[in-house]
Amino acid sequence: MRTTVRAGRRKVEVRHSDKSLFGPDGATKADLADYYARIAPLMLPLIKGRPVALERYVDGIESPGFLVQHPAHPKWVRTLWTATGRMMECHEAATLVWCADQDAITLHSWSSRTPRLGVPDRMVIDLDPVEDGEEAFDSCRDAAWNVREVLSELGLASYVMTTGSRGLHVHSPLRPEVEDMEVRRLAKAVADRVAARAPDEWTTRVRKAARHGRMFVDYLRNGTGQLAVAPYSVRPRPGAPVATPVTWEELDQLSTSRDFTIEMEREECPFSGMRRHARSPLRALAQLDRDEGRAVPSPRTGQSEG
Repeated sequence: MRTTVRAGRRKVEVRHSDKSLFGPDGATKADLADYYARIAPLMLPLIKGRPVALERYVDGIESPGFLVQHPAHPKWVRTLWTATGRMMECHEAATLVWCADQDAITLHSWSSRTPRLGVPDRMVIDLDPVEDGEEAFDSCRDAAWNVREVLSELGLASYVMTTGSRGLHVHSPLRPEVEDMEVRRLAKAVADRVAARAPDEWTTRVRKAARHGRMFVDYLRNGTGQLAVAPYSVRPRPGAPVATPVTWEELDQLSTSRDFTIEMEREECPFSGMRRHARSPLRALAQLDRDEGRAVPSPRTGQSEG
């Protein structure tokens, strides 16, 4: 079965539109395409200009999926040149619908955007509980509030979204001043400060064997070529949950990370205008260096002070 979805000024054909991608009696490929066409006005401003990778499930979520960073695509789909080759950019609603036609349930994007690829304009802290359930999510929510406090101490803004899986992402909009690995250094410092507040519950140990059941405060979504789930992406789980930006007030009302699905209707995005609140990573890094007693280069002379 084929269907045609109007997305902006284009019509996109969706093949095998009746295929169930989310298990028996679950949402179909047509449902996924309709969702991405509907959510495009909120999603596109958050991912335009960023390289995007596709997480495809050609046999639905009951079979393993795979990540594609350099897919074949129609000529009208824009691309961006990266160190590993050309990657897609989602610049219009039709591109999102085309992704659905490719059985791409989830989109992952870079933390930097053209024309300054490699110089991030956001930092992401990923909070992914070890277990499922309300108690695990409560600890995750507590960690998110602590991330917000640490970011505030460094003069940085914070926004939160569900991942649609188990946890939360905290986004901090940045002025594009430093390269990927310096943003990772900043993210690692934030994560370390958060983990130190509840060392029996949270950790920044990368090796799973060293975590001893504690939640990983993940700073590794930052760095050269790293990806994070794009806001409003659908996740490959029963019920078709969505990675959804929420307000900090909304966060306290949630019971799980999967409270929002492709059936949601939303006209405004809590991340709207986030770029206007971008803060300086250089100042935050300088604050970290002062706190740790390291010499900080003078912005005028380039020589160490203090």
